[in-house]
Amino acid sequence: MPNRTPIELNKPWVCEHLSDVTNIETQNAAWVLVQEPGFIGFGVVEESEIWLPPYEHKLSKWEPDWELVSDLRLFGEKGEWHVWRDWDGRHYARLLELKNINDALTEYHFLWGTTKEETDTPPWIKLVEDRGTEIWLPLQEQVKSDEKNRNLPLRLKLKQVIDYDCKYHLAGIVDAALVALVDSEKEELSPPLLSCP
Repeated sequence: MPNRTPIELNKPWVCEHLSDVTNIETQNAAWVLVQEPGFIGFGVVEESEIWLPPYEHKLSKWEPDWELVSDLRLFGEKGEWHVWRDWDGRHYARLLELKNINDALTEYHFLWGTTKEETDTPPWIKLVEDRGTEIWLPLQEQVKSDEKNRNLPLRLKLKQVIDYDCKYHLAGIVDAALVALVDSEKEELSPPLLSCP
């Protein structure tokens, strides 16, 4: 597993590490998945801003309590920064660069949401299921509405990193990284630039 580094998690730290996970000359944004008590959701990171879903379905912008964030994954075509809050209350981070992975398994994990609902806060849409589960994403243009919701449900594309332990003569999965958000045809969905409406 790559080395973990203690960090002070905040908005500037996340924005400063955008170029580690995406090529900012061609893609000026990356996906972020944030988990905090009472909130789990996706957003978009740009060079100086983090865009997260509207707070309680209103137009106000929600800002996480950075000290309480338990898990954050900033990911793009170059790799993933994984940040977590450990038992000691401190945040640690590791960068997994895809170019350095020799052996990996690709997996696709389904996300909630088989129906698209428009919102009053474009480009944010709400993907919902009959059981009441919902997820917000800024994908109004990329997730097409039709009677059959053909490109839903969306999926997370993961790389499971395999390594060999010489001491115990065992191979296994030692790390996992989110690398993309894809539709039902496994076409990657690009994070939109939200600072330029």
